[in-house]
Amino acid sequence: MSRVRRVLVLLAGVALAGLALMEDTGRRRAEDQLGAAVAAQQQLEARFERALASYQDLGRALAQERSLAAQLTADLARRGKELDEAMLQLADQSRVARELQGRLANVQAQTEQLQGELASSLDARASADGSTGDGSVELQRIVVTDGQQSGFKGRVVSVHPEWDFIVIDLGWDAVKIGETISIYRNEQLLGKARIERVQEGVCAATVLPEWSAGAIHVNDLVRVL
Repeated sequence: MSRVRRVLVLLAGVALAGLALMEDTGRRRAEDQLGAAVAAQQQLEARFERALASYQDLGRALAQERSLAAQLTADLARRGKELDEAMLQLADQSRVARELQGRLANVQAQTEQLQGELASSLDARASADGSTGDGSVELQRIVVTDGQQSGFKGRVVSVHPEWDFIVIDLGWDAVKIGETISIYRNEQLLGKARIERVQEGVCAATVLPEWSAGAIHVNDLVRVL
């Protein structure tokens, strides 16, 4: 019996040693699997963090792109408004240019008319100085007598209501460009005008805006202010 018992004890020891070996092997395998799982989790966490950082970077880039797009939209609207304003200004300038061209044409016509009137007046004065008849000589005689005695210096020789200017028989010795004159009839003030052009013995004046050239007639008296 003792020999059998020894064999049984030996077998039991071998079995326990085998179980212990198997347990140790299983534990090591489990530890290895746990380590692999932990490493895999860490790799997943690292990949997640990288993905999260990339997502945040993309979000910031998208926000910047949206801000830039909004700024570009605002700039485009402002440029469109500026373009519209520039087109309106161009249209106004074109209209003003056309008006100025029309006014220039009127001024040129007025200048030509005025030069003709001045030349005619000079010719008339030259003829009057060497003539003994009526007409211009009588007009000059009225200017000398009535004009000097009452403070008047000259008379209106022609009126152009369409251009608001008049021609007066006063020259360089009596008036200067820029001076203002008053026009009277029977001591009644009819209007005021500004001297624009002066030649020897005759000048042209523009009727001031607050007065009407239509109220002025040939032979009305003129006084320099």
